[in-house]
Amino acid sequence: MRLRSIRSRLVLLTVLILTLSLAGSVWIASTAFSSTLRQSTYSELENNATYLTTLLGSSSTPWVEGHFEAYAESTSTRLTLIDREGTVLFDSEFPIEGLDNHLWREEVQSALDDGLATRERRSDTQGLPVLYYAVRIDSHPTIAVLRLSRTLNQLVGYQQTYQDLFLGGVALLLLLSFGITTFSITMLTRPLEKIKALSRRYALGELEAHTTVTAPQELTELAATMQEMAGLLKAKMEVVASDRNQLETILESLSEGILLLDMALAIQVANCEAIAILSESEGDDLVGKRLDYVITSSAVTSLCNASLEDGKPHALTIAQFGHLFGETAQVVGKRKTKTLRMLASPVVRAGKAEGVVLSITDMTELRRLENIRKEFVANVSHELKTPITTIAGFSEALLEAAEVEDVQHFSTIIHRQAIRMQHIVEDLLLLSSLEQQNASPIKTWTAASQILEETQQACQYRFAEKGSTLTIRLINEQNLELYCNGMLLVQALTNLVINALTYSEAGSEVVLTFALAEERVHISVKDRGIGIPKEDQQKIFERFYRVDAGRSRSQGGTGLGLSIVKHIAAVHGGSVSVDSTVGEGSEFSIDLPRGSALLSQMAAKSNALYPS
Repeated sequence: MRLRSIRSRLVLLTVLILTLSLAGSVWIASTAFSSTLRQSTYSELENNATYLTTLLGSSSTPWVEGHFEAYAESTSTRLTLIDREGTVLFDSEFPIEGLDNHLWREEVQSALDDGLATRERRSDTQGLPVLYYAVRIDSHPTIAVLRLSRTLNQLVGYQQTYQDLFLGGVALLLLLSFGITTFSITMLTRPLEKIKALSRRYALGELEAHTTVTAPQELTELAATMQEMAGLLKAKMEVVASDRNQLETILESLSEGILLLDMALAIQVANCEAIAILSESEGDDLVGKRLDYVITSSAVTSLCNASLEDGKPHALTIAQFGHLFGETAQVVGKRKTKTLRMLASPVVRAGKAEGVVLSITDMTELRRLENIRKEFVANVSHELKTPITTIAGFSEALLEAAEVEDVQHFSTIIHRQAIRMQHIVEDLLLLSSLEQQNASPIKTWTAASQILEETQQACQYRFAEKGSTLTIRLINEQNLELYCNGMLLVQALTNLVINALTYSEAGSEVVLTFALAEERVHISVKDRGIGIPKEDQQKIFERFYRVDAGRSRSQGGTGLGLSIVKHIAAVHGGSVSVDSTVGEGSEFSIDLPRGSALLSQMAAKSNALYPS
């Protein structure tokens, strides 16, 4: 079983250190005691040998007289006398008859050679060390070596006593050490557990978590450092999150689609505009898909690969219709085809491309506006070319005219063309002012009858010339007024009525209906003229668009009248529509709010503050 916790490891380490320390102290004590005991024993044996040597010098056979036996017994020392042949002449513990020759004993040989020898051997019977001290006797005629020996019996008693003390001390010391260690480890691991719990909360994202560690100082500093680090990390994460939100907001607010691709051209990031351009459904997610799966065009794939290879931006303009791109999209989509401009820019880090950013711009509306601009310039040039050419030609003829009738005729034509040019310019200026983004003409409460009267006055001479009839119907049971710009509304009605007269036969009737209700105003102009084909009904409100261009120009039309009507209705918060059948006639309708939305809100607040 592995010891994973700090507590178990510290306990084991403490026990191991304590055991090794006790074992070391036992070994040191035993070694010191044994060394001291040997030294003292050898010293005693040396003193005894000196005394016995003196005793041998005073008597030729002192061992026979019993002195040696008494001395051996009193000193607990074994005495052995050996002659020059190695024969044992006396032994205080064993009968000499049973002893072998001692000539070749190590201590005997060393004593004979050096005069003095010490040796230590272990007893075969007791298993204890035996110390031998041998000295050469030169002054005695028979004895050659005196050998003294003593068994270290004290070691047995010492070991037993020390063992008893050691085991008791070890038990007490282990118990005491275990208690102290447990307390110390608890004091150490308790703050560690707090720090561990704190780190787990940090791992779960709870960076605002705090804990209190009072001791030890190192763990206190560690806890404080961790909490400071968490605070800094939280601040950094908030900055990163803020930067990420800003980046996402910027990406989502861009009017162009953005795709971030990796080296394998897999989509890593896609903003809403890219999803709107490339996805067939709103909820489709492009992240994780390959580029060639989303954009089925080898040209776009080659564009991105080229940017990755040379590290330079590459651009491409391509047609799109649904999931089709290129020439196929142009053939299938026809007029509904979108025009996309794609720019591939490499993402470079440390001089090496790691991906590519593909920006996608929908150029369809821009191309359409460019075409409208070109058509507008061409139409204006065409519309002004005719009267200018006419004026130039007839002014030249006027210079050469001699007759008064010719001068008057040419002057009349020049004046008519100048008036036509004036109308074109006035209509263009009016249309330009209405198309301004913040166009807000001055509005007042105006009577419907006044608007109709001014419209009738503006149109009656044209109806008289053609012999047609303008019928006006006013439906206003509550005698309500209209919040509008009267001059612009008269202009719109005049344009509709003259347009109806232009495309109707002589002697026909044009009906102008003006109906006011509490909330809305409905105006219609109905004729029984030639009618408008279905395919032209959505285009007639465009500038300079004419269903019958020759007839319109012959009647002095500018081609801007219906476009002006549409914009006048728009600045009043309304709309214009047409319902026409070829050969039966047309009905143009304007639908407006009777009062502005601001007035409705003010009225609601007034009613809430001052209920009737």
